[in-house]
Amino acid sequence: MLAWPLEVWKAYAHRAGGYQTRVLLNLVYVIILGPAAFGARLFGAHLMDSSPTGGSTWLARPADEKSLAVLRRQF
Repeated sequence: MLAWPLEVWKAYAHRAGGYQTRVLLNLVYVIILGPAAFGARLFGAHLMDSSPTGGSTWLARPADEKSLAVLRRQF
């Protein structure tokens, strides 16, 4: 006899959780991420530049020989 009210409550809780998730994620964006991005853009910070000199972190590798034996030896 309790199966019907339990299923109704679970459906309501699932719907309420969806609304709560949307509200909380929007608040995090507006309160934390929005002002942080605005401040970084205002002060000209390059947040993804991880190298100390500001140059490229690309490592030049020597060209390997192209043969079937090398391709079979993967590691």
